[in-house]
Amino acid sequence: MEIKNIILDVGGVLFDDSKRNIEHVLNKNCDLIYKTAYGSTFRDCLLGYKTVQEHVDNLLNSPHFSDISYILNNNNLSITFPLMEKNLSYIKDLKKDGYKIYLLTNITKDGYDYIDSMVNIDNTFDGGIYSYKEHFIKPDINIYKLLIDRFKLNKDECVFFDDKERNVLAARNFGIKSFVFRSISDIVDNI
Repeated sequence: MEIKNIILDVGGVLFDDSKRNIEHVLNKNCDLIYKTAYGSTFRDCLLGYKTVQEHVDNLLNSPHFSDISYILNNNNLSITFPLMEKNLSYIKDLKKDGYKIYLLTNITKDGYDYIDSMVNIDNTFDGGIYSYKEHFIKPDINIYKLLIDRFKLNKDECVFFDDKERNVLAARNFGIKSFVFRSISDIVDNI
């Protein structure tokens, strides 16, 4: 069946959320900083149960507090979570070619607001499911089901790209053709 709908993660596909970028910004090894900032307690932010500021405030006693506070600060997201302009341009071209483009992302409210300010989500994409709004995060099967049901999509006409293999495997298990995203060529080769 022909692919009509392209479903994208945001971090690692349209915006650079890599540890490598954070290390470049802070000019140091960030293994512990990254792990603490985006560790298990950050999950509550992705699920919409806690704000990013509440998360940061809870890390006040961390030896990396100033770095964590910097990378998670809304005013610094353009530096710590930069738009991958070449990727966005390619996605816009796909939309012009007639594909429907959907977002399926684990994201905080702050992250959503920042992305919307950069790309105008409603004008750029045909729809999306955002973890903080729905209280599900990938790879929970319910988030994939919600996307398919809400937008009345045929799974056989969809392809999903995410930079995390566990999310790709969950989507495949749900019946959506899915690929790990490393570069635009992954989309070119699979639509």
